[in-house]
Amino acid sequence: METTKRYRLPYPSDGDQVRELPDIIRQQAEGIDEALAGFDYDGTDPNKLTARVAALERQLDAIRGNTVVLHNNDNTPFAGAITLSESAANFERLTICFKSNDNVFGSMDVVNPDGKVISLTTSFFVSATNFFLKNRCYKITGKTINTYAIQPNAYQTGEANVCGSNNGRLADLIVITQVLGTRKNSII
Repeated sequence: METTKRYRLPYPSDGDQVRELPDIIRQQAEGIDEALAGFDYDGTDPNKLTARVAALERQLDAIRGNTVVLHNNDNTPFAGAITLSESAANFERLTICFKSNDNVFGSMDVVNPDGKVISLTTSFFVSATNFFLKNRCYKITGKTINTYAIQPNAYQTGEANVCGSNNGRLADLIVITQVLGTRKNSII
């Protein structure tokens, strides 16, 4: 007797005696029966299997409904904090959407976001002597996302002309427009 690789279902090999076939067939039936038991199906009530599939579909719907819009405003002012509708601590991932004052949009994902400092960056090419790199660091704390200060009144935000003049300046040139939260969810 041999078995299949994946599910270890028995089947006769060339050397098996005919008198051993009933035992092999019984083992096959028991293996299939065991697999069906894993789907809460006892063979007598097809509604049990239907109920199990419906429960799996509800779980998949819960996973799909796992994303929550926490902030949505394309017209957010460039200065000031962003207030979320729920605490970042309730989510395993935030998707941060942002734009620069040049209307260049970007996004980033932050895993386990509460308490983290993030760096949002865009670039904008105007000409060979005007290529701007813009950055703003934010700190995520509970329901608030605000410009990060490495020390009091030393905010991490601004732009630099990375060719030509190489001049930089401190300014709020990037703003968060949307924040999407993904809740922790397990299918087990």
